[in-house]
Amino acid sequence: MDRKDFLKNTFALCGLALIPTGLAESCTKQSFSGPTNVNFTLDLSNAANAALNTVGGALVTNGVIVVRASAGTFNALSATCTHAGCTVGYDTRSGNILCPCHGGTFSVSTGSVISGPPPSPLTKYTVTQSGNILTVKS
Repeated sequence: MDRKDFLKNTFALCGLALIPTGLAESCTKQSFSGPTNVNFTLDLSNAANAALNTVGGALVTNGVIVVRASAGTFNALSATCTHAGCTVGYDTRSGNILCPCHGGTFSVSTGSVISGPPPSPLTKYTVTQSGNILTVKS
């Protein structure tokens, strides 16, 4: 084996030795959280918020996912998965909040973890409705 082949093989083996370390680092124990001082309004008559006019509709805004769970019920949760910080979405088929990155599943009503790797629930926010205006607060 000449020097060039020796160095190429050595570097390849060193690279393979680092793969398990990289995989272990990719799923850390860090927990991500959503926004804290939340205080915003949504006008349901505004076309940008039209998804919330039907049951099962959802909207992500200001780091919060707002879901119309029933005719008179809106839920607001952090849109940031507590596992890897990915933006979650609402799954109309299951009625749950899902993280597309690692398959975390959260309850739409409480934000609690149903399954997957998330270490903690999503932050839940208070939603009040006055006419066509929804107010979302911490």
